[in-house]
Amino acid sequence: MKKCKAMCHGCRNDFYNGNNSMGVKECWSFKRAKVVKRWRIGWWTPMDRPENFKEVRTLDCYHQTGTAAFLKELPQHIKEMVRMRKRSAKSAVSRSVGGAP
Repeated sequence: MKKCKAMCHGCRNDFYNGNNSMGVKECWSFKRAKVVKRWRIGWWTPMDRPENFKEVRTLDCYHQTGTAAFLKELPQHIKEMVRMRKRSAKSAVSRSVGGAP
């Protein structure tokens, strides 16, 4: 995915991408910004289930004040829950194919 200023929409610094009366045309972070994977979660959403996190592509400088957090990694307890679910699903499949009960 190639970076574009549309990816700045909602960022607190998007104001500086020509969305001001001061004549500033580009945010100081945009030139060096990179597209990265982040895990988005609503600011008031409990961090207790993997389903509450959404993988998104965004700019590494993106900050959305008071709406959502963008984490570089899933929290460790969520990673563990995902790992346990995969293991449980894998053992359920092997049981249904004739494995041990």
